Amino acid sequence: MAKTIKLYQKLAAALAQLDSPVFGVTGDANVYMIDHFIRSHGGRFVAAANENGGVLMALGHASVSGKVGIATVTHGPAVTNTVTALAEGVKAGTPIVLLCGDTTYGDRENLQNVPQREVLISSGAGFEPMNRPETAVQDLARAFRRAQAERRPIAFNFPTEMMHVLVEDDAAQMFAAVPAVAGAAAEADIESAVAIIAAARRPVVLAGRDAIGAEARAALLRLAERIQAPLATTLRGKNLFRGEDYNLGIMGTLSAPKAVDVIVKSDCVLAFGAALNFHTTGHGGYVEGRRVVQQAATGAGIGRGHAPDVALVGDVVATVDRIIHWLDEAEIPASGFRDEIEPRGLTAMPDPQPNPGNTGVDYIEVLNRLDAMLPANRVLVTDAGRHMVKAMQHLQVEHPRLYVQTASFGSIGLGIAQAVGAAAAEPQRPVVCTTGDGGFMLGGLTEFNTAVRHGMDLIVLMFNDSCYGAEYALLRDKQMDTAVSMFDWPDFAPLATALGGRGVVVRSIDDLEAARTAIANRDRPLLIEVKLDPHHVPFW
Repeated sequence: MAKTIKLYQKLAAALAQLDSPVFGVTGDANVYMIDHFIRSHGGRFVAAANENGGVLMALGHASVSGKVGIATVTHGPAVTNTVTALAEGVKAGTPIVLLCGDTTYGDRENLQNVPQREVLISSGAGFEPMNRPETAVQDLARAFRRAQAERRPIAFNFPTEMMHVLVEDDAAQMFAAVPAVAGAAAEADIESAVAIIAAARRPVVLAGRDAIGAEARAALLRLAERIQAPLATTLRGKNLFRGEDYNLGIMGTLSAPKAVDVIVKSDCVLAFGAALNFHTTGHGGYVEGRRVVQQAATGAGIGRGHAPDVALVGDVVATVDRIIHWLDEAEIPASGFRDEIEPRGLTAMPDPQPNPGNTGVDYIEVLNRLDAMLPANRVLVTDAGRHMVKAMQHLQVEHPRLYVQTASFGSIGLGIAQAVGAAAAEPQRPVVCTTGDGGFMLGGLTEFNTAVRHGMDLIVLMFNDSCYGAEYALLRDKQMDTAVSMFDWPDFAPLATALGGRGVVVRSIDDLEAARTAIANRDRPLLIEVKLDPHHVPFW
């Protein structure tokens, strides 16, 4: 007779096969599974302070590791608490699986009963139910395959009362990865792309999130050299071509002034692994009147933003190699666009201009100095808020995989939790998270303590303008009273210490030396609070 075990034990064993941490909050539906995952399989569970934070941690881990992130919560209010994080994951195209219990079927008087399928789907996440205890592992594996293939969060929903049902201990295999796309795009489409390239006089090669691998980078460098085109990236491809000649940096609303001058002269955009959203296209201005070729691994990646003139569905490297092959076969000359461009300095941002009315430190100067003093091998996470645009522009990373942006849903307060997930993915690297005072109080405060509890190397740069900055700027620019957007916060440095970390306050440029010392000597999560004048914080 086959050996039987309880379903929660079988699911714990299945999760252990993935060799990834699980993030979340335990409750009656999942506590036995997580306990068994830890005690019997040596699994790592990162206990979040709240369910939204747990899902955000899974998103941060997935962004940096390239794996499908894993989170778990119990039922009812635990599920409703995850909606903002799930929507962020959907908008960002980040694959995670959320294992959530569901209230016992038929228990209509249960206080925590809520139509979970409708709640979860409202966020844009996918929904995968556990059909029967006997098929639980196969159902869970399906959720993981869907998350990877659909590039979004998938909720795996299981009835709480089923967790103690006896099932066969058959060591079911959990996860078969979705195979990567193989081969170049269709030859007819490549021929159309080559024709556009041949006619272009000022092409730009653009790399997005799906073209940041080492082989893809090398292929795009070969193509750009062959056609004498400058190189650019989306925000999600940040710093991919750092150090290369003719590097424009980020293309779009974050472009440096000299890069903008080059982009507006261009007549063709060759986009690889990039969604061409309104940020990248400068609200359409950088693609209007230009021929656009867009490559993606699947058809779902074509036309999500701007609709291209030619779509190339296939592997980046194989497709680029075929393009170069036909350019050489047809003896098509290089564009010569690089002859019109300075090879270096195209990503330089303007120096800060002195402002005698500023009662705080100069934000741009502080960012530049922090960029130089923070560890070079850092992971960078940027929370949303008025501070974020300049932080995205002035703080650098060694590779785009080490950058996590958390503003896909336009919500503040999602950064520190994602930074915790990123720290779990890259424990040998320090994680730097930028946030505003409002974002820290909204979502970062409790999860800063999570980083403390789990001994993570986290440096939080908290830019404190004592307000909700976007709303302050809106009211100020309309010459209205800004009081409704203002906050009299407590001192944050002592608060960080009370939470188990350390805190430093920067009120002047001279105070940055104390920050430098704190960074060098850190032995626990560190909060650096930078005091800013709300009237003198640049937005764009």
